[in-house]
Amino acid sequence: MIDRKRLIIAGIVAALFIVALARTLIGPSPRGIQTDTRLLMGTLVTISVWGVEKGRAQPAMNAAFEEMARIEARMSRFVATSEVASLNAAERGTWQPLSEELERVMTLGMEIDGLSGGAFDIGLGPLSDLWGFSREPPPETPPEPRDIRKWLEFRSARTGPGIEISEHRLRLANASVGLDLGGIAKGYAVDRAMEILEREGVAHALINAGGDMRIAGSKGGKPWHIGLRDPRQADGVVAVMDLKGSVAISTSGDYERFFIHQGVRHHHILDPATGHSARSGLMSVSIQAPGSFLADALSTALFVLGETKGLALLEKFPNSAALLIREDGSRIQTPGFIAVAPP
Repeated sequence: MIDRKRLIIAGIVAALFIVALARTLIGPSPRGIQTDTRLLMGTLVTISVWGVEKGRAQPAMNAAFEEMARIEARMSRFVATSEVASLNAAERGTWQPLSEELERVMTLGMEIDGLSGGAFDIGLGPLSDLWGFSREPPPETPPEPRDIRKWLEFRSARTGPGIEISEHRLRLANASVGLDLGGIAKGYAVDRAMEILEREGVAHALINAGGDMRIAGSKGGKPWHIGLRDPRQADGVVAVMDLKGSVAISTSGDYERFFIHQGVRHHHILDPATGHSARSGLMSVSIQAPGSFLADALSTALFVLGETKGLALLEKFPNSAALLIREDGSRIQTPGFIAVAPP
């Protein structure tokens, strides 16, 4: 079982963005900032809305939270009754029915997989299980080398794609493949939650779900003021973003879930090519994109690929921008990424 208390703590640690609510509160006005927080998808999710009467704001936030909970119930491999868990339990090599919604999510994941040369992979469930970053107690040592080798052998033995989708059906190739949508499902849920808020008449909002955030509008004409966490100092900020309009932000880093063993940092962002934690020379990757769905996937893909290949992938998405923090603390900020150094 997953220890929910540990996931709350992990969610807080993985809250890569520090929303400076003390600076955004506008006062006791019923149309000022209103905020609610829930535990969903393994992290603390905070929704803040501006300019809505209290009687309308809370029902709108409730509806958004309910939509995220629905998506978690369908797409989390840790929910025994979910569609993803059912697909993972099916015999390998057999075709299984696939819902339209899950097919849509997986299709984007597989598109990023292809464009990234396999660096982003939604089929790493068995490898993730070997590492056990989601288990309780958390791991303190890497898996046995022979277990990693066995997984790599299964992977190389595949004669076709690990995941096939056809006519609302899905087939998983062999024991090396199991669905793990941790790299996109939360982003998709954040996008859907924002759509619900907009449907309920909320024009100005901020959703913060750990490393995934999306904003809409502004707060009284002022930008949403967001701090980006320092990868090596939990209470530090490496960049400040003042954003308006419709923007999604996602960060992937080696400090969300990790352990140090014999002086080596092992983290939960796994490289499918090696079966180990990605060693790309980066500590974190932040993406600004039109939607959280895309930002979520790109932040993971760029982290695994590293600076050169990652930036080449980013060029395929002209409406997206990135901030890369190298292991030595230096950074690369691509044109279009809105952020400044903290004061």
